[in-house]
Amino acid sequence: MPRIHKVQPNSLAEELGLTSGDDLVRVNDVTIRDLVDLQFAMAAEEIELEVKKASGEIWIVEVDKLYDEDLGVEWEHPTLDRVKLCHNKCVFCFVDQIPSNMRQTLNVRDDDYRLSFLHGNFVTLTNVKQDDLDRIIQLKMSPLNISVHTTNPELRVRMLANRRSGEILQQISYLAEHQIVMNTQVVLCPEWNDGPELDRTIEDLATFYPHVQSLSVVPVGLTKHRRGLHKLRPCTSVEADRTIHQITRWQEKLRTELGVSFVHAADELYVMAKRDVPPKEYYDDFGQIENGVGVIRTFLEEISQAKQSCVRLSPVPNRSVGIVTGVSAQQVIQDITTDITKEHSVQCTVFPVTNNFYGTNVTVTGLLTATDIIDHLRGHVDGLDTILLPDIMLKDDDDVFLDDLRVSDVEEALQTRVTVVPATGLGLFMGILGHTQHLPPRRRYETTLQDGISASRSVS
Repeated sequence: MPRIHKVQPNSLAEELGLTSGDDLVRVNDVTIRDLVDLQFAMAAEEIELEVKKASGEIWIVEVDKLYDEDLGVEWEHPTLDRVKLCHNKCVFCFVDQIPSNMRQTLNVRDDDYRLSFLHGNFVTLTNVKQDDLDRIIQLKMSPLNISVHTTNPELRVRMLANRRSGEILQQISYLAEHQIVMNTQVVLCPEWNDGPELDRTIEDLATFYPHVQSLSVVPVGLTKHRRGLHKLRPCTSVEADRTIHQITRWQEKLRTELGVSFVHAADELYVMAKRDVPPKEYYDDFGQIENGVGVIRTFLEEISQAKQSCVRLSPVPNRSVGIVTGVSAQQVIQDITTDITKEHSVQCTVFPVTNNFYGTNVTVTGLLTATDIIDHLRGHVDGLDTILLPDIMLKDDDDVFLDDLRVSDVEEALQTRVTVVPATGLGLFMGILGHTQHLPPRRRYETTLQDGISASRSVS
């Protein structure tokens, strides 16, 4: 039975007298197996709860509530029962490349279709049985995000090291027949699933449009902690450029046939190839922005809007700020800050931090650690009013970095004030000008288990 870990203040659960250790047995006579059951059951405005108190006493509680009001509790497990774990041994798995001394949650390999529906996680479907597929269809659990990587059955078995992984096209076909919407991805590994294999994957998946809405192509991420793993190498700039050219050809074809681009290259490929990102029209509905597709373009659009809406806003006098970013975003951030400083009297220093913790092949901002930030900035921040840090470096609703240091540790080590800003164009713009009091609260990233990993492809 789902067990309550913590009751949030001023919540419906607190009002009903629920406490830590209570078990939720049923809602409106529906036995609650997992978070999906709970969300559907709680959609009613009149509910009856059967609760087993920590003392063993059974409560029956009736309550009228708003349609979208939840109980307001934290559960012992993210899905209420147990998270479905990954049964694969993917050649490119990022979790296998994490240092052994990291916190336990970063080493959990989830592959749970329920987290895909609820939080947008990508899943491989290799641990999904027919009953699971039928439940997805019955409850209309759509959209789902699916890691395909290749539609070649033999190649997918080799890449995922799971004999069931060759069934992916049959699974996608079954879900499409029953109107389930899917977004798909390929983690591009040179000499594995690129070139003609990528052509095959794009062609196969495009036949399922509009039920398969999109396909993103993301370059493999490799850390320095790959001992005992398959020999992989990162994409070269030439290969990145060639892949973009290949995808562009498919987009031109598919826009004629489907009316959408369908397949998109992740921003990292444009950075690797030293190409400008495309205009916003290229990205259809920005459906895979959380997977690093269109983040730079969105960021540039947000900066433009911020400049227009805040045209009369002046910076704090004699403002001098430092801006921390990953290496891959250096040029984008530098161009933006140069443009801002031309119009406003403020000094900006961009600090592109090399990732020594994971290895220099990891260049995105979301995987920077406090240790590397301190090492890079020490001795270079004298005279700065503050250092701007985008919130994607930090665990949800907390100030903890991936190496378990806090923002206060960075401030103490550098003896300089640190300001955490949303990883948006408005966040950067207002942070530079010194008006962060006008910013909305930090964004909550729905990264259930691998806190920080799913933010790893953000740009700023």
